[in-house]
Order: sequence, then structure tokens, then C-alpha cells
Amino acid sequence: MSDAGQRPATDLECQALVKRFGDFIAVDDVSFSIPTGAFFSILGPSGCGKTTLLRMIAGFHAPDSGNITIKGTSVLGVPPNRRPVNMIFQHLALFPMMTVAENIAYGLKRRHTPKDEIARKVAEALERVALPDAGNKRINQLSGGQMQRIAIARCLVLDPALLLLDKPLGALDLKLREQMKVELKQLQSEIGTTFVYITHDQSEALVMSDQVAVMNEEGASNRSAHPRNSITTPRPDLSRNSSEIPMSGSAGSTTSPTAGSASRRKTACRFWPSPPKGKS
Repeated sequence: MSDAGQRPATDLECQALVKRFGDFIAVDDVSFSIPTGAFFSILGPSGCGKTTLLRMIAGFHAPDSGNITIKGTSVLGVPPNRRPVNMIFQHLALFPMMTVAENIAYGLKRRHTPKDEIARKVAEALERVALPDAGNKRINQLSGGQMQRIAIARCLVLDPALLLLDKPLGALDLKLREQMKVELKQLQSEIGTTFVYITHDQSEALVMSDQVAVMNEEGASNRSAHPRNSITTPRPDLSRNSSEIPMSGSAGSTTSPTAGSASRRKTACRFWPSPPKGKS
């Protein structure tokens, strides 16, 4: 109980977020919260607003309206490098001209961290991802799974409140992807950092997530503490009891765009179970 007084119950809260690109509404009136230490996945097809939502959380896009709070503090207007957030992209963006240790140390050097502290933190990060002897290797000497771990280590060394992952397993072959699903969840459980994970793969969401938001162009999205139930056993009363949060187009609309209005795509997001009144 004492922990509850020392840290927020949620690491991330998004309130009525709206994002437009010209006439196109990419995200419309989205609200949700993610509890501390959760592995939270946003599952849906391409074009439903997942990555736009993630980039707003990271600070790469500014919402047109709404609010984003991390650890209880609003981050509106805060640039990406000042947010307690790190992001892993699909193609990892590791620096091929640097060693593994130099890749992990890059963010610390940008913060002007003392050299002895950098060396200590890099060694600790490599231990956490089970690659303690990889520091002097070049990136092209690593396997796909090892590169994935180094990308995570490069983020964890900065002690982020949130780790955002945008389809990070998409570039891996099937066998390695299956292996990394288990490793990612195990790693997240060990370190306790809140993960926000974007995917279009149901099996990834099922294997790794504590909670899942399922988005699709028919307007259905379930949020559940039991992702297997929310995906494989849809509630028949979802349309009556869920809270509808439109992702684009008009509020509450789930119809297909008519001819000449393709720029205003109609999709919505429903979270299950319904949040308390006034908290979305």
C-alpha cells in the first residue's frame, strides 16, 4: 500500500487525443490509461491510427487537442528528448559504424553523463539483456535476436518510464519472431518497465500482453486484463456495454467513407471493459 502513495497508479494516460493531417483525421477523441509496469499492446491493421498514437506519446507528433500525462505529469509541449520515454522502431536504427557498447552509450553521452558512469550503465544494460560479452562487437556481427536486445538495452540504459515499441519484430524471420515474443515478455517482467507495443499480429498480442486494445476499421477494440479472452472470445454485448472512442472520422461513426470523402476515414476504437464515468 505504501507504494501507491509514492508512485502513480498509471504510467500513461491519454485524454481525448485528436490528430489531423490536413482534412484527414488520423486519431479522434482517444482516451485510455495504462497501469504501472504493464505490457500493453495496441493491435490493429495498417492505417487504423496505431503508429500515429504512439508517435504522439513519444513527442514526434503534437496532438491537435487533448492531453498526455506520464507519471502524472502532462508532457504537452515537451520535446521527445525531454520526455521519460524511449522508442524502438521496426528496423531498430542501430548505428552500424559503432560497436555495441558505443550504441548503448550514445544517449548517455548526449546527456553528458560522466565516463565512469557510462561504462557502469552500459555493462549493467548488457547484463540485463543477457549479452554481457557483446560490448566490443560490431552490429553486423550480431544475429537478428541479438540486435533486438541491443536496441532494447540502448533504451533501458536511459531509465525511461515508458518503452514504446513500433512493430519491432516485423523485420525478423518467423522462427526468430516466435522466439523473441517469449524473450520480450520475460525481459519486460524482469525489468518492470511499462511497455506500449504496436502490432498487427494477434499471436504477438496474445503471448506477450497484460492488456490489449484491439482496433479495426469496423470500429471494434477491446481492452482486457485477459487478452486471450478479449480476442478469441468476443463479448456479444460489446456494442452495448463498451465505451466507444472514435479513432478517426466523426465521433461514434463506424460506417465506411462515401465516395469523395476518403480523406475522412471512419474507424473507431472501443475499450472493454468500460472505464469509470468521467475517466474514459
